[in-house]
Amino acid sequence: MHSSYVFFTGCACALLLLAAARLLISYRHQPAGRWLILMLAGVICYLLRPLLPLHSPTSLLLMDLPTILVPPAFWLFAQRLCSEGEDFPRWGWPLIALSILVPVAANHLPLLARLGPNEALYVLAQPLKLGLIAAGMLELLRHFQSDLVEARRRLRAALLIAVGGYMSLVVSAEFLFSYWPVPAGVPTLHALLATLFSFAACLWLLSLSPDALAESLPPPAAASPQTTDSPAAPSDSIDGRPGAAAGTASAAATLDAAQRQLLEQLQAHMQGGGYRHTGLTIRELAEQLGAREHVLRGLINRHLGYRNFNEYLNEFRIDEASARLADPQQSHLPVLSIALDIGYRSLSPFNAAFKRRHDCTPTEYRRAQIPA
Repeated sequence: MHSSYVFFTGCACALLLLAAARLLISYRHQPAGRWLILMLAGVICYLLRPLLPLHSPTSLLLMDLPTILVPPAFWLFAQRLCSEGEDFPRWGWPLIALSILVPVAANHLPLLARLGPNEALYVLAQPLKLGLIAAGMLELLRHFQSDLVEARRRLRAALLIAVGGYMSLVVSAEFLFSYWPVPAGVPTLHALLATLFSFAACLWLLSLSPDALAESLPPPAAASPQTTDSPAAPSDSIDGRPGAAAGTASAAATLDAAQRQLLEQLQAHMQGGGYRHTGLTIRELAEQLGAREHVLRGLINRHLGYRNFNEYLNEFRIDEASARLADPQQSHLPVLSIALDIGYRSLSPFNAAFKRRHDCTPTEYRRAQIPA
C-alpha cells in the first residue's frame, strides 16, 4: 500500500482521536455530544479498515458497524443540535434501523452470501445512506435564519458544507467505484482531504473557538427562557407574568445607550402587535426597527435569553392566544382563526407551540378556562 496513503490516514485518525477525546471529556453527558463521538468513531474505523488485516467475520463486523452508524449518527446529531427541545421524529427510527440492517445483511450474513442477494442489498444501502445524510443536512438548514446563537449558526454552516457535503461525496464515490476501477491516487487524495478536514476541525474546536460546541448545544432541560432571570416577554405582556420587569432592568444594566434604545424600541413594537405579522423573520423585524440584523440577533439572544427567533415570537403569540381562548366573548371563534390572527400560517405549528407552553392543546385549554 502506498506510503503516503498510510501516512495521511494515520494523521487523520490521530487528529480525530484528539477531537474525540476532547468531546468525551466535555460533552459525553450531552445527547448531541454522544452522537458526535459515535460519528467520529465511525469515521476512524472507516479510515483504518483498509490498513488492518481483518479476516474473521466477527472482526469485520465490529470494524464495519461503527462506519454503518455514521449517517444515522449525523442525522441524530444534527437534530439534537437544532431541535430546541423537539423530539426526534418517530418515522425516522425505522429508516435508521433499515439503514443498519441492510448493509449488515449484505456484507456479514453467510446465508445471504450463498443465496446471492448481496448486490441488490448493496444497491439499496447506498440511497439509504444518502437519505440519512440529506435528512441531517435538511435539519441543519431548517430554521437557520431564525437561529439566534451565532456560534451555532457558524457550526451549522460548517457541518452542512463540509461534513454533509463530504460524506455525500464519499458515499457516491464508493458506489461509483464499486463498478469501475479506482483511479490511481484517489485513495491518497481521500486520506489527504480527511487529514485537512480533521486538522481544521481540531484547530477550530480546540484553539480558535473552544466554546463553539458549548454555545451551540441545547441547554439542560430545566433551563429555558421562561425559567431564567431573563424576561420571556415585556413586563406588560398580555398574561402579565411576574419577574419580567426585573429581568428587563437587569438586562438593560449591561447595555450601552444604543442597545438600550433598541431594546425599548423592540419592546414597544412587539407590545403594539408586531409579532402578528405572518411569517415574520429576524431580518424583516430588523428592517422594521431600522437596526442591523446581527445586532438585533445578539440583543434577543444574549440579553433576553432566547436561542431561536420563533420561540421569541411564540411567547407573545401564545400570550395573546391564551387570553383570547380564555375569553368567553370570543368562545365562538375557531381556534384556527385565532392562530391566523396572531401570525401563524397554519394550525399545526400553533398547536405545537401552545402545547409546549401549557402542556395541552388549545381546544383543551379553552374547555378548562370556559366550562360548558
